[in-house]
Amino acid sequence: MNDRRPYSLLRQLRELGHGIHDLPGFDTSEFRSFAVRLDPHEMREPIARSAETLLLVVQGSLTVVWCDATRASTGLGEGDTASTNPPAVEVLLAGAGGATFLALVSRGKVLPI
Repeated sequence: MNDRRPYSLLRQLRELGHGIHDLPGFDTSEFRSFAVRLDPHEMREPIARSAETLLLVVQGSLTVVWCDATRASTGLGEGDTASTNPPAVEVLLAGAGGATFLALVSRGKVLPI
């Protein structure tokens, strides 16, 4: 792991999310962006249960636990991305070192990875 402070990194991520909205020719009306920091082993429900979400893990690790008991949980590390269908996601679980991630939530269209 690097030595950046998690909340300083979170602020940089929020700025990145706001910067996406300023890109010329980039239609941001179809998604919202969220910068999220979870403490070690913290659990969180999906950000939006009605929209597809693209997760980008910036620091730490994150596990996506699915509602379907026959589906194995998906582990994500730094730099990993995953597209989730929130009605299928039970909970997001941070690893032992916590997790900082960017979530792009679709407002109706499928998000490209």
